[in-house]
Amino acid sequence: MLPYLDFLIRNHSKKMAGCLNRSLGNMTTEPPPDLSPQAVLERQIHFYFMEVGVPVVCAFGLVGNLLNLLVLTKEKIHRSLTKMEKSAHLGLIGLAVSDFMFCLLALLFTLMPSQSNYTEQNAILYYEWLGSSLITVFIITSTWLIVVMAGERYLAVCHPFKARKIISLKKTKITIFLVYMLCMIFSIPLFFENILKKTKCVDNTVLYEITARKEYGRDMIALRRMIWALLFDFIPCAALLYFNACLIYKIHRAKKLRKQMVNGHDGNRCRFNSTTTSVTTPTSDPDLYSTVSSKTRSRLIKPKRKQSDNALNSVTATLVAVVVLFLILVSPSEVLKFIYTKVTNETHGKNYTLLMIKHVTNFMQALNFSVNFVLYCAVNKSFRKTLKNIFCFCDHHSTHYHRSHNDVKLGNMVPLFKNNVS
Repeated sequence: MLPYLDFLIRNHSKKMAGCLNRSLGNMTTEPPPDLSPQAVLERQIHFYFMEVGVPVVCAFGLVGNLLNLLVLTKEKIHRSLTKMEKSAHLGLIGLAVSDFMFCLLALLFTLMPSQSNYTEQNAILYYEWLGSSLITVFIITSTWLIVVMAGERYLAVCHPFKARKIISLKKTKITIFLVYMLCMIFSIPLFFENILKKTKCVDNTVLYEITARKEYGRDMIALRRMIWALLFDFIPCAALLYFNACLIYKIHRAKKLRKQMVNGHDGNRCRFNSTTTSVTTPTSDPDLYSTVSSKTRSRLIKPKRKQSDNALNSVTATLVAVVVLFLILVSPSEVLKFIYTKVTNETHGKNYTLLMIKHVTNFMQALNFSVNFVLYCAVNKSFRKTLKNIFCFCDHHSTHYHRSHNDVKLGNMVPLFKNNVS
């Protein structure tokens, strides 16, 4: 995965001319902009996708990921979840934090004014220098969190007995922490690729410029990008494709078996009803009584088991949807960025076609980190229910209060001990 500095291409056609222009009273002129049809189209696509689309999507992602954190945290606290469900919720919470940080930093990066030179050391200068590397940290963190969650769900669905021994809340917390730490460690070289260059002009004005570090030659950067692409592009994509294919196959097979069982149950219902009797009072036969009790207990347990199965299926469907969205929106972007880097290193001048493709795929990548809220609402029923309860709590409380107040006012009070009223 390439640095976010490559992800966000800025339009520098109106930048400062530097010390020479300042010392000569801006007498020198910049070369005229390229007015070819491809260049004009590239600028238009850059404007709509990068300068308008990305900020809007990231602003929506800030709100959506905050709601994700609110709903997922509330579900984890107030719902009686199984160990597998709690583990999946922890992963989704960690993903929401990483996506929120990406949206926040990317929004700031796109909204801050861009300059080629700065006259003072301010926050905008330092964020222009280091912000792209910070954003990259959360891009790769979200990527590997999705891989970890898909791997856990693969174990839970395809190897349930092994999953009971491997998956635990403590191990999940440690894994999420390690993902964050390792992604930060692997991103450290990005912070040293550029330096601040201080230049003193003829009129004693000091200019600060962000330039590439000389020690980082083209061969070293190419090697780093090859390793980067392997660790954060191709290996995660291959793992997600495998995990998702297995999960989709298991879900399809489970639905098919469930349908066959339902059809078989309906066909044998009449025969089953004709050979069973209804027992309404305890019997003196202890064996028969224990049998009736066990049947009664099994009937009471079945709804709970069905509810747990539905919850696990909902979590699995949510994670499958997250992986599919990632493979559609992020994987093409990263592959094209890798190709783009190889092509631009071998050719001279701008390739406007590749730039236009990059603008569109960059927007797709930003979209991936911003729309999980919509995805959860569309796929996860319990998420929708919890979200509705959060926003409807005040209305529900107010309605309940007015209803109780009207009952008291009209004298329609219900006795507390209805059986004791003669």
